[in-house]
Amino acid sequence: MRLRADQLSGSLSRQLASLYLVSGDEPLLVDEALAAIRARAAADGITERTSHVVERGFDWDALDADAGNLSLFASGKLIELRLPKGTPGEPGGRRISSWAGAPPDGNLRVILTPALTGRAAQAGWIKAIVADAVWVETREPKGAELLRWLGKRLAAEGLDCDQAGLELLAARVEGNLLAAAQEVAKLALLFPRGTALDAAQLQESVGDGARFDVFQLADAALAGDAPRALRVLGGLEREGIAATLVLWSLVREIMTLVDIASRMAGGTSMDQALRAAGVWQSREAVYQRALRRLRPGAARRLVRQAALADRVVKGARPGLPWNALRELALALASGTGPSAELAA
Repeated sequence: MRLRADQLSGSLSRQLASLYLVSGDEPLLVDEALAAIRARAAADGITERTSHVVERGFDWDALDADAGNLSLFASGKLIELRLPKGTPGEPGGRRISSWAGAPPDGNLRVILTPALTGRAAQAGWIKAIVADAVWVETREPKGAELLRWLGKRLAAEGLDCDQAGLELLAARVEGNLLAAAQEVAKLALLFPRGTALDAAQLQESVGDGARFDVFQLADAALAGDAPRALRVLGGLEREGIAATLVLWSLVREIMTLVDIASRMAGGTSMDQALRAAGVWQSREAVYQRALRRLRPGAARRLVRQAALADRVVKGARPGLPWNALRELALALASGTGPSAELAA
């Protein structure tokens, strides 16, 4: 069974499975899913818990031995298994597949991984979990999904909010779900249950908890989302992030994109080019969209623009560094490359 994070509560209320996979890159959503599973396990008398991290040389036999080593007072054990790289390797994959298909042994196993996309999501051990256990796939809500997510959290606290208020709250906490959860909790303390909030009330009550980083900027530009790229870039500038660090993040993505495009021009398939360029599986989709948007000759123009931006940022050419970075981010987002040299 494959569930979204918001479907987990209903599933747990009906039945506790013996094996769960919880995947995702947003710590708050993963932690909340894990907390919900722990709570249901405790209600079922599974109070003993152990945690393991799969690293090079991990002993899978020792893990199974741990599952059978129960205290006198425990009816079962909650075994949490973290896969930092998102894959258990071949021996681990076979072991997890056997757990999925085996009869319940009184223990509960929870596997935690980063987001799984593309080829990673098609692995045999994941298919076994989907067929005979539960995969909880957490994803950071964005756009309209973020507004609905905020609305549900407010409703859980007995609060309502109009569309303008939700949009303001989303803008203030974009990129930081933990800050969003904290703001909702603060609003629940400030206003009595049943309050219908509006933008004016939120304006006075909510701080600017948006968290931006250079990786969000690169992802927004690669995705072709120019408004978000500029918003993230503005946040980086306000936070005092070094322009050279921002330049590095954009240039790195441009050079990777150029590398992939060059390999494809030589006859290599897109999938093979992505792997050869060292693109992580979790980021393949955003690169694929960027490559489809890339116009003829854009790669060379992007490299020239990156070189110009480099000179401006390092003071070797007249101009404002953050203007140069904006031009570069917009060029990457458009997929067409610059139409003119950088404006001073």
